[in-house]
Amino acid sequence: MAIKKDIYDLIIVGAGPAGLAGAVYAARYQLKVLIIGQIPGGIAGTAHKVCNFPSYPEIKGMELMMKMIEQVKKNKVEIKQEIVENIQKENDLFEIKTNKEEYATKKVILAMGTKRRKLGIKDEEKFIGKGVSYCATCDAGFYKGKIVGVVGGSDAALTAALLLANISKKVYLIYRKSDFVRAEQAWVKQVSNNKKIQVLFDTEVKTLLGDKKISGIEVETKNKKQKIDLEGIFIEIGSVPNTKLAQKLGLTLEKIQIKVDKEQKTNVEGIFAAGDITNNVFKQIVTACAEGSIAAYVIYKELKSEE
Repeated sequence: MAIKKDIYDLIIVGAGPAGLAGAVYAARYQLKVLIIGQIPGGIAGTAHKVCNFPSYPEIKGMELMMKMIEQVKKNKVEIKQEIVENIQKENDLFEIKTNKEEYATKKVILAMGTKRRKLGIKDEEKFIGKGVSYCATCDAGFYKGKIVGVVGGSDAALTAALLLANISKKVYLIYRKSDFVRAEQAWVKQVSNNKKIQVLFDTEVKTLLGDKKISGIEVETKNKKQKIDLEGIFIEIGSVPNTKLAQKLGLTLEKIQIKVDKEQKTNVEGIFAAGDITNNVFKQIVTACAEGSIAAYVIYKELKSEE
């Protein structure tokens, strides 16, 4: 692999909260750092509202991410919107190949976050952008005055339903369990008090109806099926870590997440991981920022000790 002459102290793969926070700390430690991320802000940027990040009682996800990105740029860290295709270790350096360029670095932080789970039913891929969406924040505006559905029972699903209720005519909130056990009670209360939201517990979406775009869905509730007319369905059933690169590198996984220690180290020397991609139990913007920052600090200490 032909590598550019520049050698970075640290390359962070992923431009979500973990990667951005890690870059700020690394830059302040005077490390030569680069972020490579396909989507600046990551999945956090799609949040309708963030109400538990210290300093902001309430802020839109993308607004918060733009503030972090601005801080990163003020610290003179470049963010390259590229797709990392391969990482391999050659002697004391990691060689990183993207869809556009090749780089070399002494240390790596993997902070690729997660990707949205899909329902896995027929025609789901066919209707993406034609009634099927995985981002209410991105696509809610297309459904003004229309009837829509939201699938899921997490905070993300409930906040998506609340956002859509401000715009759409009616919202069906469809959840396969009998109660919102995973959601914050503050969101549950708001959903319960919103007359435009109809909750369907113990219900699963079985079929997407329509020709060129969605015209309805078929759901099953306690072995009884019914059709619901709607024009959009928002899938909010969680996410899975982007661990394809981790598997290539031979990193140890715990279930489907990268296993790290208290210093965010993986089992491969020189490779760290932070954020939702790791096996740490609490998946929040604030914890992702902390993990990225810890990794940057440990990397700084290691590089200083090698001088």
